Amino acid sequence: MSSRTPDECVDLALDEGADEEKRADAIHELKTANECDELAALVRENGIDERYRRQALEALATPQCDSTLRELVEEEPLEGSLGEEAEELLATVEDD
Repeated sequence: MSSRTPDECVDLALDEGADEEKRADAIHELKTANECDELAALVRENGIDERYRRQALEALATPQCDSTLRELVEEEPLEGSLGEEAEELLATVEDD
């Protein structure tokens, strides 16, 4: 784990000028730290490439973040393929 704060990880993940690997690492750091709210904010962020939104969504598929994932499915549904993937991930987490 790096010495980045959750806010710094979010900023890096949103930084279009940053290296792809560093952006993905920032999302992974959020997952490792169980920063569910920050990951959900990235998933909801329409201003970034869908692959990063998808990575953040997949990072929420943990027992620690299942309630946040449930919110994305039930309370604030995502549109299109991200919404479908969120439903599938939630079903997978709930089955475990």
